[in-house]
Amino acid sequence: MRKIVFLYCSVLLASQLYAQTTVLLQSDSLQRYIQTAMNAWRIPAVAVCIVKEGRVVHQQAYGIANLRTKQPVNTQTVFPIASISKTFTGTLFATMEADKLISLNDHVTKWLPGFRMKDSLYSQELILADILSHRSGWKTFQGDLINTESDLDYPNMIQLFSQQKPAYPLRTRFGYSNFGFMIAGEAVKSITGRTWNTYLHQRLLAPLGMHRTFVDANLIMQDQNKAAGHSFVADSLVALTEDKIEPFGHGGMYASIEDLGKWMQVLLNKGKGAGGQVIPETALEKMWTSHTIIGKSRAADRQQYFKTYGIGWEIMQYHNQEIMQHNGAYSGALTSLTVIPSMQLGVVVLTNQDNHILQETLKWQIIDAYLKREVPDYTKQQIERQAARKKSSNQQESAPLSEAFAIDMQQIVGDYFCAGYGKASIRFQAGQYILKLEHHPVLSGVLTEMGKDQLLCTYNHPMFGKMPFHFKLKEGKVQSFELIVDPFVEADPYLFNKVAKD
Repeated sequence: MRKIVFLYCSVLLASQLYAQTTVLLQSDSLQRYIQTAMNAWRIPAVAVCIVKEGRVVHQQAYGIANLRTKQPVNTQTVFPIASISKTFTGTLFATMEADKLISLNDHVTKWLPGFRMKDSLYSQELILADILSHRSGWKTFQGDLINTESDLDYPNMIQLFSQQKPAYPLRTRFGYSNFGFMIAGEAVKSITGRTWNTYLHQRLLAPLGMHRTFVDANLIMQDQNKAAGHSFVADSLVALTEDKIEPFGHGGMYASIEDLGKWMQVLLNKGKGAGGQVIPETALEKMWTSHTIIGKSRAADRQQYFKTYGIGWEIMQYHNQEIMQHNGAYSGALTSLTVIPSMQLGVVVLTNQDNHILQETLKWQIIDAYLKREVPDYTKQQIERQAARKKSSNQQESAPLSEAFAIDMQQIVGDYFCAGYGKASIRFQAGQYILKLEHHPVLSGVLTEMGKDQLLCTYNHPMFGKMPFHFKLKEGKVQSFELIVDPFVEADPYLFNKVAKD
């Protein structure tokens, strides 16, 4: 009798747990979950699409596109998708290989003969698969100061970046490189005779009917139904003015939740759209084959899982499922797109605010619900952790300076030069010491005392942050300083040497 009772209780408990995990998949419960997160994280707009077994089972946009205009979002509203763009570039290159236009083993110099790096052997050995799978030897985000909100065009960015030395030997480790995909974008013109933007639209977007996915900067700027980015400035949430919009191989595309639902459906349907085979199956196989080991990484359940990178896609092993995914992150917007072919499941989350991780917590909550896993409320957990980190950070910022700045502030005024960037200047204007950078005419920073040999640079763009600069002296005179930006942009410093006056 005890065994029967125990078995009955076990079945009852299992059914209750299953009910708890699947309740999120009901439309009203999902909506409440999202609205709760939006309120807690102060996210103006969220758009979500879930594809299962070949059909869209949930597709909805919540909130407003712009705090200034109060314009509501809908499923046709286009959001900046940032590095999700890399899934399109990776798919395009795998498709070009299937179309016999290229081999992913082609050397980059075959298609960009003028491409040169300081290490000539390095640039001679680099192949297309290297730059599309982040195994080119560059550090994660290396050089991204150059391409973030600068006034340089892509050929000049690549030329300046090519002066930087790779951090690792070729094909030895993973380093997430926007420049790799930028170089790939430049190669498309040589391969096809058309720009990356034109060829991507003609080969993939138009045949798939993705008319609300934009790779044309003019169309993005003119569109009246797009989500503005939002960020926090001094604890106030503000709608950001439109930064430089220039879609390319590494990022910058805009897309609606409906179009990304179509994209997931085609990927899960082995490349077939309404009009037939658009993406060759061999292309899917190639781009979803691991090329580079990333290592172990945590998911929302705080457990570590094995990750690799294919051609434009991150690949993760999660509870006996192989997940193909990519996130997008830029000032004012955080997004994620995930497909799980074995489960015939796809999830995309778009947001227009950058101080949260709902694009991750919601994604994993949905995936775990379909996996019938009993898990906690990931979003609630992260909100609590974020609040604790903010409290700790505020306490550290309020601590008094350990030492006063030991340099005459007039000594820092002057012109500076960095071989890996270009010119910078520090001037005393309107009672403040102002930093200006040659290739970032809109960006500036206010320098204030922070420590013995440090000044705090408060940039006028929230994405670049508030960062400490170290100054070096020789015989009482300023020789150089190390410029850094928020690691969200790039982690490594740039050494600027002071230019001697004639």
